[in-house]
Amino acid sequence: MKDFKHTVRSFILQNALLRAEDRLLVCVSGGADSVALLRVLISLGYACRAVHCNFHLRGEESERDEAFVHNLCQQLKVELDVVDFDTAAYASEHKLSIEMAAREQRYEAFEQLRIRHGLDAICVGHHAEDSAETILMNLIRGTGIDGLTGIRPRNSHIVRPLLGVNRHDITTYLNALGQTWVDDSTNATDDYARNRVRHRLLPLMEEMNPAAVQNILTTARNLRGTADICDSKVTDEAATTLLHRYLAPSGYNSTQVQNLLEALRNHRSTLIPRSVASLQAAIPSLRFSIEKAGVDGLCRSGDILYLDIRQLGAPITLRRWQEGDRFCPFGMGGRTKLVSDLLTDAHLSRAERDNQMVLCIGDDIAWVVGLRSDERFRVHADANELLVVKKI
Repeated sequence: MKDFKHTVRSFILQNALLRAEDRLLVCVSGGADSVALLRVLISLGYACRAVHCNFHLRGEESERDEAFVHNLCQQLKVELDVVDFDTAAYASEHKLSIEMAAREQRYEAFEQLRIRHGLDAICVGHHAEDSAETILMNLIRGTGIDGLTGIRPRNSHIVRPLLGVNRHDITTYLNALGQTWVDDSTNATDDYARNRVRHRLLPLMEEMNPAAVQNILTTARNLRGTADICDSKVTDEAATTLLHRYLAPSGYNSTQVQNLLEALRNHRSTLIPRSVASLQAAIPSLRFSIEKAGVDGLCRSGDILYLDIRQLGAPITLRRWQEGDRFCPFGMGGRTKLVSDLLTDAHLSRAERDNQMVLCIGDDIAWVVGLRSDERFRVHADANELLVVKKI
């Protein structure tokens, strides 16, 4: 739970979405995303008022959702507005799809409620996969740069605090709270194009590369930078895009460029390893060497870590693990795991647990030394040179 709250808080701060004193209208459908949004914003100390839209499109299920949200808000002592719509009639009158009609109706209602109650922002529960799905939908239909930039964290008074987390993070958070939610039965069918992208296309892409969603979002951020440059806007995305354009020929990837920009912004010196000798001197308890890449022949022992040389733009450090440390174990499809849980699974003694070390690249754990490497630092087929790290 702490990790989820920390991620959401950091995303809010990094994107300047909310101020501590802001009064919020939180859109709650009753699904996992919106319930998690309301719970985490309350836990972060924001003053929240909820709104639920009943489009009367799913019969008894629509009434069930409204009753669930009403009970949830009573339990949380949150004031609730319920807005009823005749969406089918609206769609017919304006010659819109049901989906577009519902979208127009709800956002108009949200803004009216924001003004009526004197609120500062409207919070909706879009998360990382929603943004990736939107990009793929636009790509399939045909689009320009703007259509490939994903869902923006802010659009006027609409803010999306959950774009930094994924669906698995959300359900894990709710389960840890013992908080239930309701499922929209239409989300389980493939009658809608977005559902086919969600159920078929994205899983296939993640099968090819577990980091597919994150890579799509990284590309979207780069394209936002391109769009900002075209519009002569000075933004973080524009700076990252320009820096990557000039440093990529020297072997820098997007993560390294982001780390470098962050270091420059915070006036910190950067540690980009120039030789194995310098690394060996800094971390004598491990053995470092450079080898030519050969992904098929890599030893998968927990005692050896392989790193693509291109991944080494951030400081490499070795430290003892800490409570709350998380990483993405190799082979788990990008899902996170507490280091403490890994140590428990490994049946280590108390002394071994206390002395367990983790190797970090920047702020990210790349290796729980001697046990498991991180999926985010896996070696891909296009690698040319590897930094090999061995436990002595």
